[in-house]
Amino acid sequence: MENAGGTITLRDRLEGREITIAGKDGRYYMMRPICSSDAPSLTRGYDAMTDNSKWFRMLRPVSHLTEEMALEFCTPDPKRDLCVVVEGCGELKGEILGGARIGGSPDGLSAEFAVSLRPEAQGLGLARKALETVLAAAKEMGYKQIWGSIHVRNQPMLSLAQRISFRLRRDPEDVSLMLAELSL
Repeated sequence: MENAGGTITLRDRLEGREITIAGKDGRYYMMRPICSSDAPSLTRGYDAMTDNSKWFRMLRPVSHLTEEMALEFCTPDPKRDLCVVVEGCGELKGEILGGARIGGSPDGLSAEFAVSLRPEAQGLGLARKALETVLAAAKEMGYKQIWGSIHVRNQPMLSLAQRISFRLRRDPEDVSLMLAELSL
């Protein structure tokens, strides 16, 4: 697949289901863009998360994704956003284990990131690889700055952000949040 400029982009490779990543469990997982038919799997994955993980992902209480919410998450704006999912294997074959997303700002210069995983996929290195993938795609898309809000008690996400070289600082508007910022 080639874009109008004749080069194959990361987004093209994701669309073509050409990217697999190795988990720390020795298994290989496919990464691809999310699509509207993923809504039921996204809901099942969200329901499998702990209440604490749900809070950290949404930064507000959302015990269950409605059908409408799941569909909205599964239909990002293709011009500004990208959501990459990691597909399961074995007993979770075909299910979404989690992934990472960027949501672009209207100015086209910055994007917000988010990452989430089902409990079964945590500790396998999949969150880091998914986040690194959307960051590389964000750079290709022309974004200059990536940012996200992380709850101060979400130590795994704060550690991941630090390992990827995000700059962390306290959110001046909410002491329970840290702002993670990365220049591309």
